[in-house]
Amino acid sequence: MTPDAPDPDMTAAELALGLLDGEERATALRRVLADPAFAREVEEWRQRLAGLFDDYAEVPAPESVAARLAQLDSSAAPAPGRRARWPIAAMVTAIAAMLALFVVLRPAPPAAVAPHHLMVASLMMSDKSAAVPAMVDMTTGEMRVGGAAMAPAGKTAQLWMIGGDGVPKPMGMLASAGPSRMVLPMEKRRALKAGIMLAVSIEPLGGSPTGLPTGPVVASGKLLIA
Repeated sequence: MTPDAPDPDMTAAELALGLLDGEERATALRRVLADPAFAREVEEWRQRLAGLFDDYAEVPAPESVAARLAQLDSSAAPAPGRRARWPIAAMVTAIAAMLALFVVLRPAPPAAVAPHHLMVASLMMSDKSAAVPAMVDMTTGEMRVGGAAMAPAGKTAQLWMIGGDGVPKPMGMLASAGPSRMVLPMEKRRALKAGIMLAVSIEPLGGSPTGLPTGPVVASGKLLIA
């Protein structure tokens, strides 16, 4: 698989999460109308992902991760005496909006497909203006991040993962326009697990020169098993 050729088995999940745009999205929507099995798969992903985020109530952020994010983005530091909390309600609202698809379903036996193990996240913008969906296919290593204009001209948006040690580890650069697609090597896939924080910082073109975030954190969200 190459970055320009998405796995066809994952198109239904990508459409349900809002990770397709342009001709890819148009082609997938035409397929929804023409292929009952594919339409059913999109609807199953929509309900599966919506229910996934419904299962998570608002909880305090782990102290180590909350402190690290506050250090990385001092402009967004919480008021004294208050702990950071995940904006779960806003995440659910954003996910529900992205998952709202009209599908036409007709009875047909489901097509047999190879199982794919997915992890998903909703990256909430620091100003709470929007949530950007992200999905990792743990079987193939392909990662998709929804399109969002995060970086100003002359800068780039860089994706990081932050585990229990609170140390950000680079994952890759996000596209300046439209959804981003990258293939994660096995060593990075092994490090991914439920509860790990994904974060996006603004960096110089080409990425952070230090291997750690140097600019403000503009979006973050917890990784979940789909």
